[in-house]
Amino acid sequence: MNVKETKFTLKNMTPRESVLIEGDHGLGKSEVIAQVVAELSKELGKPFQLIDFRLAQCEVGDLIGMMRHVDTFQAVRCLYVDGKKVESSVEIKNCTVHDIADWFPTDPDSYGYLFLDELWRASRDLQNAVMELALDYRYHFRELPQNWRVVAASNNNMQRYKGTVPEPALYSRFLKIQFGPTTEEWLDHASDKGIHIAVIKYISKIPGDLEIPETYEPGTIVPDRRSWFKLGKDMNHFAEIGHDMLNDLGYLTQFAIGRLGSSVAVNFVEYIRKSYKIYSPEDILDKITNVMEQEFQNSEPAEIGYYNRILVKYMKKSEIELTKKQSDNLARYVKAIPRETASGFWEDFLTQCPTVAQKWYKEIPGMPEYIWSLLNKDQALAEAKPVKTKKK
Repeated sequence: MNVKETKFTLKNMTPRESVLIEGDHGLGKSEVIAQVVAELSKELGKPFQLIDFRLAQCEVGDLIGMMRHVDTFQAVRCLYVDGKKVESSVEIKNCTVHDIADWFPTDPDSYGYLFLDELWRASRDLQNAVMELALDYRYHFRELPQNWRVVAASNNNMQRYKGTVPEPALYSRFLKIQFGPTTEEWLDHASDKGIHIAVIKYISKIPGDLEIPETYEPGTIVPDRRSWFKLGKDMNHFAEIGHDMLNDLGYLTQFAIGRLGSSVAVNFVEYIRKSYKIYSPEDILDKITNVMEQEFQNSEPAEIGYYNRILVKYMKKSEIELTKKQSDNLARYVKAIPRETASGFWEDFLTQCPTVAQKWYKEIPGMPEYIWSLLNKDQALAEAKPVKTKKK
């Protein structure tokens, strides 16, 4: 399943059924679970908890609590009377009990995911402890609240990753999702997170280099989605501290090798050397050309997302009054980019630069009609209403 399908499944899966997300490293398994939790908290309008266990680093006591001796204990036991299930309480003296683990949710009205990462890297003893949680949503005599779900994740080729082979009785307790985000989903995510545009443009043109090679020598550096994401963050960071790697391709080559391996790193730097081109907000607003318009028409949505952000950021930061030429050039840009990205630009522009956006919207011939076609007439008109300002 891709990201969209995985999110839909997690949100709508049968209650009290556990899910296991499997896939190679670096695909974003943990990230997609965190995104679902964040989205559910908004959709439900309630706090939604994420308890995250990295099972490879845990012991059984971390999951189910530690044992200790007590003089007396009030035990709740399950009985069947006349065919009906009832609970009875009995006091036991001089016995051993498990303390409730500090992570265990005790609020019966709470919502959350118990996330068990690296399932097949866990010891067999710990996997055995997971069996009761994954099937019955309890351990010993304590039950997870009704609005909780057990979600696990693991790599799906444990011969490559040196973990344990999935044990059938535990494996059958989960719905298995073979997780495989599309290149477009990765590009959109990278664009939303502000990853360096050079990485986005390169992957847009050579998507095959985003994936882990089918075969490679153990111990060698190979690219994956996580390493590309980290390289994009690295490039932004170094530019911010005054050492733009694009101006020092020798250093970029050595740095990229440490993230991607030698062959892909060299290809990436050669692309930058020969083909990489980026436009500034000033380029778009002051001197857009027919060639630029054609490039924007043929660009991937993730690339346009980058340009949308830098344009809005520039206009918001500088608080500029658009000249007639700049207004016309901005209209050329909006009409050149793909329609789905144009609607996103308009919404961000209006939200962050309302005064400039409303003036531009009204003064450009045909722009209201074009915005109506991107959204719908009522929504466009509502969004373009003048902003009320307080009188001084």
